[in-house]
Amino acid sequence: MVANAITLSRLIFLAVACALLYVHGVAPRVVAFVLILFLIALDGVDGWVARKRGEVSDLGAVMDIAIDRVVENVFWIVYMDLGLVHVLIPLIVISRGIITDAIRAYALAKGETAFEMMKTPWARWLVSGRPMRAFYGFMKAFVFAALALFLALQAWQPEAAWLAPLQLVLTGLVILTVGITILRGAPVVYESKRFFFGEPV
Repeated sequence: MVANAITLSRLIFLAVACALLYVHGVAPRVVAFVLILFLIALDGVDGWVARKRGEVSDLGAVMDIAIDRVVENVFWIVYMDLGLVHVLIPLIVISRGIITDAIRAYALAKGETAFEMMKTPWARWLVSGRPMRAFYGFMKAFVFAALALFLALQAWQPEAAWLAPLQLVLTGLVILTVGITILRGAPVVYESKRFFFGEPV
C-alpha cells in the first residue's frame, strides 16, 4: 500500500537527518533542518494518501502511531546526546509512550483504535481533536527543526553572545512541548480505567 510505504519511508529520512546532525559544520545541519521539516510534513501526507486511495486501515493507523513514536523518541535522544536537552526529557517522553502504547494495544485487541477508545468529550478533544493534534504536531515539528537550526547557528557562530539566550528560549519550548505530550497521554490512561475495572468496553 502506497500510504504505508510513505509512512515507512520516514524512517529513512529520520536516519539521514540524525546522521547529519552529528556532522560538524553549517551545511550538514541546515540540510538536516530541511529534512526534519520534510519528515514531519510526510506525517500528514501518508494520511491524506490513505484517504484518497481508500487505504485507511487499523494497520495503517497503528503504523502511523508507531513511526511517530520512533521519530519523536529518536530526536529527543539525539538532542540529549548533543547536549541540547536534559536527560529527563527523553525519559519522560519514552515512559509516557510505553504506557499509552500498551493501553492502546490492549484497546485495539478489544476492537477499539487509539481514537475510538476516547469516550469522554474532553479526552476526544485532547487526543483526537484536530486543533490539539495540529497544535501538538506543530510544536514538535517546530522544536525539532529549531534545535537543528540552533546546531547550525552554533557551528556558524560558536562564540556568539546571542546563543545562550536563544538556547534558553528553546529550552522553554521543549518543556512546553513535553508538557503537551504528558497532557495528551493523560486521557489514554483515564479512559483505560474501564479495562482495569471491568467496565463495559
